[in-house]
Amino acid sequence: MLVAILLGGSMSTIPAGHRGVVLLWGGQVEQKIFNEGLNFKAPLAESVIVVDVRVQAHEFTNIGAASQEMQDVFLTGKVNWHFDPAYVNSVYQNIGASSDFVNKVLDSALQDFVKEVTPQYSIKVMLTKRPDIRQGAIAFLTSNLGRYHIIIDDIYLSNIDFSPEYKSAIEKQQVAERQVNTERNILDQKKIQAEQVKIAAEGEANAAIASAEGAKQSVILTAQGEAESIKLRATAQTEANKLLSSSFTPELLKWTLYNKLGDKINVIILPSGQEFILSPDALSINK
Repeated sequence: MLVAILLGGSMSTIPAGHRGVVLLWGGQVEQKIFNEGLNFKAPLAESVIVVDVRVQAHEFTNIGAASQEMQDVFLTGKVNWHFDPAYVNSVYQNIGASSDFVNKVLDSALQDFVKEVTPQYSIKVMLTKRPDIRQGAIAFLTSNLGRYHIIIDDIYLSNIDFSPEYKSAIEKQQVAERQVNTERNILDQKKIQAEQVKIAAEGEANAAIASAEGAKQSVILTAQGEAESIKLRATAQTEANKLLSSSFTPELLKWTLYNKLGDKINVIILPSGQEFILSPDALSINK
């Protein structure tokens, strides 16, 4: 039984994600560190404290500071951290293995960082500078907590908030900007409508001018056609007169005049020595 007790007291099993801090006679911290798995220690003389070295999350809420304009700024997020496995004995010896101390240290360090970094940014650009603030916080906390062998894995900023008064002012400004944009859109729409009316009027005017020009051209062409027609008729009449004049003979003239006499004339009194039909020389013919 004594042997079994001694054998059982000489073994220590360290679970995954943990390390073992070895204490001599229950008080003095030894330099050696037990890794995961089965480890052997001196029975009765040595005891083991198991320390968690896995990544742990520390949440922070509304850590306050000021912006470049001296407006209140509040940061909310989460810090992922873990103890350096190679120095868990020093961690236990200096700050203990409890995460309560770490949480207190993280809160203090975060407050120092926020108060140091946020005054560098104006409120207008602070939200867009979230990645820069995050990287700056990682670097600051890594440097600040390295002496405690606390490793910062990452920081997440879930929210950057401002004072209720500032948010109210921003909302009023946004409402005013929306109203201005609405009025600007209405004005732009009216300009477009006016431009459309102008274009339509110009189109109608151009159509009227084109119609007038067309009518004018039509009148000119009609007049030119009529003039050309009159000219052609006059030329044809002249040619006909020439042909008709060249075809007249004394016999034909007598015959024509005879046919023109009325059918009721029975007696014709002629001067002595004159023919029945007047001589062509006695007639005046307009050639």
